[in-house]
Amino acid sequence: MSWDDLRYLEAMARGGSAAAAARELNVAVSTVYRRLGALEEDVGGPCVVRGADGVVLTDAGHALLDAARRVATDLAAAKQIAAGRKDRVAGAVGLTTVEGYLPLLERPLAALADRHPELRVDLHIAHAGPSVRRREVEVAIAVVPNPPPGLWGKRLPRIEYGVFGLATERDRADRRWIVCGPPLEHIPEAELERAHAARVSVATGSRLAMLALARRGAGVALLPRPIAALHPELVELDEYRDVTAALGRVAWLLIHPDNREDARVRALMDALLADLL
Repeated sequence: MSWDDLRYLEAMARGGSAAAAARELNVAVSTVYRRLGALEEDVGGPCVVRGADGVVLTDAGHALLDAARRVATDLAAAKQIAAGRKDRVAGAVGLTTVEGYLPLLERPLAALADRHPELRVDLHIAHAGPSVRRREVEVAIAVVPNPPPGLWGKRLPRIEYGVFGLATERDRADRRWIVCGPPLEHIPEAELERAHAARVSVATGSRLAMLALARRGAGVALLPRPIAALHPELVELDEYRDVTAALGRVAWLLIHPDNREDARVRALMDALLADLL
């Protein structure tokens, strides 16, 4: 038995005839009788009897009509609940990004927490973390040239790189470097480091570790300029500007198109874009 067949029974009861039901549902009268026949076959007996004044429901028909109306009421209530949840900025929303982008998210996520205290952001830091496309997370910030197929994206400002360290590193003849270690040793930044880093103090696969070590004076590090700019004690070594010019990366804020009207997703996106653009 299908809900669609119950709709035909309800329309017949409301209109008093198969013809009235056909007009209401915009189908042929033969279709009404065919769907009614399928319903009666499922329940094992007649649901209506035909008289001079139209159709009259049998006991089985009355029972099915009551069930159909309860289902319709429950569906309407469920839609209202779903719409209310969709418009409410509460619950959990997932965000995934790479570790190196995290310092740029501290300010917008803190502002979001103040603005929407009932919203929880599940933050995932990974190079191959949960997927927006597979609906494992609602929002992603990905360092990719273009949005993957099937996703909606907002392009973020291009990330430029520079070599940074404490001011004391500028004039050191024996300058030490903090460089990319596994699993980052194959990225373009690592190739530049191998070409210029005569002495290495630390090799690490953590961007945040590279930043922290540079701030502590362990050496110079190749860092995104927007992140280094958050720490005034770090200065850029201008002699490397020409070789770092080609390292710029494009990042995108990505969501699944079906989530664009979700209040939780909109609140997170608005907070990120207000700070990052």
